[in-house]
Amino acid sequence: MLPSHEPSSSSSDGRLRKRLTSLTYGLLIIVGIVVVWSLVKYGSGVTNEALPAPMEVARAAWVNRGALIAATGITLEGALGGFFFGSVAAVGLAIVMASSPTVSRTLMPIVLVIRTTPVIAIAPLLTLVLGNGIATIFTVTALIIFFPTMVNAVLGLQSVPPGVIELMAIGNASRRDVLWRVRLPNALPFIFSGLQIGASTCILGAMVAEWIATESGLGYMILQAGAEFDIGLLWAAVLVAGLAAFVIFMLTGWVARRVTREGAWDEA
Repeated sequence: MLPSHEPSSSSSDGRLRKRLTSLTYGLLIIVGIVVVWSLVKYGSGVTNEALPAPMEVARAAWVNRGALIAATGITLEGALGGFFFGSVAAVGLAIVMASSPTVSRTLMPIVLVIRTTPVIAIAPLLTLVLGNGIATIFTVTALIIFFPTMVNAVLGLQSVPPGVIELMAIGNASRRDVLWRVRLPNALPFIFSGLQIGASTCILGAMVAEWIATESGLGYMILQAGAEFDIGLLWAAVLVAGLAAFVIFMLTGWVARRVTREGAWDEA
């Protein structure tokens, strides 16, 4: 007798329905935002300089679609590059700090000083050192996303129950075994929580660097549009930046669910 595939088919149908429901809710939210936006615009009599109509923003985005696409590509390059380097540095430092309380006590004040210093104040100094290029954008973005990822990673690495560590020690497990088999799998949900926070702010980090260090990207486009009173293009660039941040956030969440599902880490 051939095995039945009904459970698998039912599971696939359930996932498909869930995705269609999520898509429907997403579209309804977008429609609702546009409706509320239009009501506020035409019901309150607010000027175009303060709040353009949705169709005016859409028209500006279409007319300037080439420039918007090019600027978005530049900003995404800086945001994703900074997100990658900042995440790797954060997780690497978290592993070092979690493995040695002495190192943690030594490095944490330095990290806190960097965190509490406004990035907008550091960016001009980075420009002098690194120049007006992609290196400055990478660094500014990495600094913005570094701290939440590092803190979450340290919490995850240190949250392993002491009894588990003791069992590994009884089994003569090396520190490397404890790290790879216990600490990192335990820390993955914490790390991805930090990464999602970073994913929601990496676009902002890239735009901050563009405001100061470059003459390209969505950040620079917003400055130029504001200076030229092109309010439709300004809003279009802001909305595209928000959409890009949302997409990166959702993709990070999707990767987190794939990696942290039961057995995924062990299979790797």
